[in-house]
Amino acid sequence: MNFRYESEMTKPVADWLLSQGLQVKREYPTPWGICDLVGCSLNKNKIRKRLNLGQKRPVGSQFRVLLLSCIPDEDEGISFTDLHKQFACFLDESFIEKELVRLIKDKFVKEVQSGSFQKLNGWFPLHKRIVAVELKLVRISEVISQACSNLEFADESYVGLPYDNAKNLFASRDKRQLAEKGIGIIGVRKEGIKVFLKSKFNDDSSPVSKMHCAERFWLTHLIGNLA
Repeated sequence: MNFRYESEMTKPVADWLLSQGLQVKREYPTPWGICDLVGCSLNKNKIRKRLNLGQKRPVGSQFRVLLLSCIPDEDEGISFTDLHKQFACFLDESFIEKELVRLIKDKFVKEVQSGSFQKLNGWFPLHKRIVAVELKLVRISEVISQACSNLEFADESYVGLPYDNAKNLFASRDKRQLAEKGIGIIGVRKEGIKVFLKSKFNDDSSPVSKMHCAERFWLTHLIGNLA
């Protein structure tokens, strides 16, 4: 049976992601647009370490994640002056101070006697696996471009097409381009999906983007475990 709308493909793909033990978010916002589906699994041991540090809240915005990534762990430290220098060309001191205070309040950072700041860590990276899926009925070049962009934060990136379209893409010259970039192909039917080309695990994505993505699943995980 053919799909009339891309949204009709969402449930079979979401079910496929859930079957792999991933939490799923639909219409996931990114700087370059909306990714149709993102699945994420968090590391239980890392979750336990983080909770033992009293870090129950998500880190927050992408800038706050970036700021936290610039602060060394407990065996080192960084002064506020040196921290500010990294962002001085585009952010004022008061904004950085405000974000740092929030990280301290939420127990991600501590100030030591020397006046430097240290990150309370032991759990990064929090995630085990992040999978992004872009859905399209047609417009193959567009979905390939979006799937490539998703490698900024995803360990695995897929294009999802109606079954026959995915089969044709797998048999086309574009398959080689996708395989070289590590993009996978899935064919979608209402009764389920078929993986025509498995995504290659991506080692080049941004650690900050990955961390920010995992943070957006943090409250989902906590609420699910308290339910």
